[in-house]
Amino acid sequence: MSLKNGMNVNIFLKTKVIQGEAIEEFLFELVGQVVRVGHHLYIRYQEPQEDGVTFVPVTVKISPDESVQLTRVTDSRLRFKFQYQEMTDTKYPTPYGSMFFQVYTKDLHVSLTDYPTAGKIRVQYDLLMANERIGEYELYLEFTS
Repeated sequence: MSLKNGMNVNIFLKTKVIQGEAIEEFLFELVGQVVRVGHHLYIRYQEPQEDGVTFVPVTVKISPDESVQLTRVTDSRLRFKFQYQEMTDTKYPTPYGSMFFQVYTKDLHVSLTDYPTAGKIRVQYDLLMANERIGEYELYLEFTS
């Protein structure tokens, strides 16, 4: 099956959030889709929320240079771009105006295989606001066809 038409995949997703002394971990087993558009690979899935009823659409874009972009769409769109050991800027629109953040990617690893279609993404990053770290985050995503 050609990835330009999309392919259903099983996704294992683990996220870890460290804010001060508080540590939270979230584990999900999901079904999503992988599609190739040009030279980019997109992984799309619906992330369940804490209420167990609502879902947030998430898209992970892998570029040829192995940078990764994560987009979550709720009432507004949040987009993080991860580039190994680089700081990137992002904003989060709110009804009261945009909040500006920086994302520092401490570690980034992408591993992809064609047969079978599968991959692993690991990102460790800090989220900063006004140059103050507000949290440390880890994201691990594994998909298989």
